[in-house]
Amino acid sequence: MTVAIVPLPRRVVARRRQAFTLLAFVQATLIFTITVVSVPLPAIGRELGLERAQLILVSAAYALSFSGLLLFGGRLADRYGGRRMLLIGLFVFAATSIAAGYALNYPMLVGARFGQGIGAAIIAPALTAVLRGVFADPVSYHHAMAKWGGISVLGATSGVVLAGIATTWVSWRWMFAAPALIATLGLLIAPRLVPDGGRAHRGQRPASTCPPRCSSPAASRCSATAS
Repeated sequence: MTVAIVPLPRRVVARRRQAFTLLAFVQATLIFTITVVSVPLPAIGRELGLERAQLILVSAAYALSFSGLLLFGGRLADRYGGRRMLLIGLFVFAATSIAAGYALNYPMLVGARFGQGIGAAIIAPALTAVLRGVFADPVSYHHAMAKWGGISVLGATSGVVLAGIATTWVSWRWMFAAPALIATLGLLIAPRLVPDGGRAHRGQRPASTCPPRCSSPAASRCSATAS
């Protein structure tokens, strides 16, 4: 049996590329924000009068809330939909990034860093869910995921580089401008590029998963495929 592969329209391909580029920038920014404070910690300590233990918490607060709430963020994406949670997470991430840049003391900075981690924990699972909606067919989805793996490395490297540039030439506060800018752009552009897949109702299977009438062996195969 010969299966004909019909190429996608150029408009669809271009839209996919634009959506992937946006999602990739957001993913890189989430990793970028982990390493961005490693370089300017001494400058932060001098300006805010922080001790070494306080600087450690400033550095670790983002990763703590990010990793600790990641599974909860995945649950939210499953329940309310990836697109909706992506927009909510981007709003939280942008607001807390701006707050970190304007932090006047230690509690404000640590609180903003924890807030950034909460936003990231909402965004990261939503990105994966949205990516699955953008690349609906398995082949293109696997190609996209193969590229997705290298984005985190790029984000971690760029975080150290850009933090060094900001600390040397301007102020450590400017290093929070990039996360705020990317999150704001995501809020503005994502509604136009990201499909609204909605959310599946509890216990409901997609209509196309099984044929209308299945024998018992076929029903078991359909159930295994759906799960």
